[in-house]
Amino acid sequence: MAVIVDDNSYPLNRSLSSQMVYTGTGPVAQNGYYYAKTSGSSILEREPFIRTPVHGDTIYESYNRSQNVWDIPSLPQLYNRLYNRIDTDLHKDGQIGTIHIYGNISGMDFMHANILDDVKVVANMTYIRGSDLLKFEDIEFELAGVSARWVSKLSYNVKIPKGGDTLYGYRRLKLRALAMDPSYIREMVVYKTINAAGVAASDFSYVRLFINDHPVGIYGLIEVYKNPWLRNEFDNGNKDYEQGNLYQARGGFGDIPALDSDLRYIGENVSQYAIGQYKIKEDPSEGEPSFEPMMDLTRFLKNASTASVSEWEQYFDMEALIRNMALEILLGFSDGYFTIANNYYMYQDGLNSKRFIYIPADVDTTLGATLVKLSDMLTGNYSTYPGFQMRPLMPQLLQVPELKDRFEHYIHDLSRRLINPTHLDPLIDATVAMIRQETEWDYTIKPLNTFDWSIIFNNTESIFQDLNLSYPIDEETIVDIVHRKPISFETAVNGPTGYISLCGVKEFIANSSRAIQSFYNM
Repeated sequence: MAVIVDDNSYPLNRSLSSQMVYTGTGPVAQNGYYYAKTSGSSILEREPFIRTPVHGDTIYESYNRSQNVWDIPSLPQLYNRLYNRIDTDLHKDGQIGTIHIYGNISGMDFMHANILDDVKVVANMTYIRGSDLLKFEDIEFELAGVSARWVSKLSYNVKIPKGGDTLYGYRRLKLRALAMDPSYIREMVVYKTINAAGVAASDFSYVRLFINDHPVGIYGLIEVYKNPWLRNEFDNGNKDYEQGNLYQARGGFGDIPALDSDLRYIGENVSQYAIGQYKIKEDPSEGEPSFEPMMDLTRFLKNASTASVSEWEQYFDMEALIRNMALEILLGFSDGYFTIANNYYMYQDGLNSKRFIYIPADVDTTLGATLVKLSDMLTGNYSTYPGFQMRPLMPQLLQVPELKDRFEHYIHDLSRRLINPTHLDPLIDATVAMIRQETEWDYTIKPLNTFDWSIIFNNTESIFQDLNLSYPIDEETIVDIVHRKPISFETAVNGPTGYISLCGVKEFIANSSRAIQSFYNM
């Protein structure tokens, strides 16, 4: 490698800090500089652009990425943050980091050859961004998700060992492949919007991922809702924070309503709440993990239509709950609470508390990437949203006039002041400019997942039998997903796509906002 400064070549040598990094020295450019792959004095390949002169040391720059920092507009902090989240540099807007996972080649090969198994690989990690180069040894690295393994570009979990350094305060991270989103921006937009609404959730940033000698692609970096996340989110990282149980909803179970993780009451046998629909993701600080608090919550909800607002507040953080329910509708969660009782957590707000905080998660099937009828999501009338009347929560809540008014206020206010083209399009446009080169690079990378899913996907009937589909999942939409052809990056962002299972991100936002405003005006 070399840096070419004003047409003069200066060699770069592999850094002792990371095999991904090359370093060297050269004069300040008068006109510009670029990086090149060289052999002796010959240039084998070079960047197709000239970089602007830098007075002083450069930060870590990525080969073939023409810019280091982008000006990404922030969304307005529409409502006060409800909790005491730590101030962290994990997600810096306008910068794309690099993660290099290396070591244990045989373990990596075994994991990628057995994607249906839960295989943990112990390896090392380097994180590079700006002027930072952070190294971690003996991390745990594994495949993430269930349906995320159905695509060629895989998602991963990273766990940094206790007792040493953290990545800007976090030990557990998820690398989201963005493989089902040809726009690459859905999760970014949703997490940024959720944060602007002041409720608890991960933030989001982009990274390039490399595994040993393999480039893997552009990824979304998010936080995993496991320690130290709870104390980071709710008590400014306080190590003495006393946490309660954290329950993960596991999704609907087809035609067995008692097994849906939709907060329905199923009686006083506490073991019935532990048969698969919920998982205790984090234990309380003291005592044994228990499903009794979840049973108590659902018992209250069964009869909550006649409860006072103060009684609701004893069991739910109502500000968090109502904001999240409004966000789920406005952002088009097609794999969330309403549709298949999935992709959310209920956190017992402190040790021995009976009050719960709702936390959204896994937001890839949103903003027009859908498993349900798109038209039913875009009427402007929240009561037609797929699954809205099926789940026990909202029909009970709407029987309380003050809570109904608060919910409808948030639907209207969020649509008017945040979730609309005026506020979200500038964020989208700037992010698209930032990741355009990354997506082009991503398209060229050979995936590590070689499992042939076409055997399953070519038999649509078997898919429906396996999924045991029931309303509101739409069979025609699922068929459209299975047979959907690739579309361009620009079309995925802007639309129209020509598919009923996927519309452009900006197209969905505009249609959602227009429908809400029209309905409220009526």
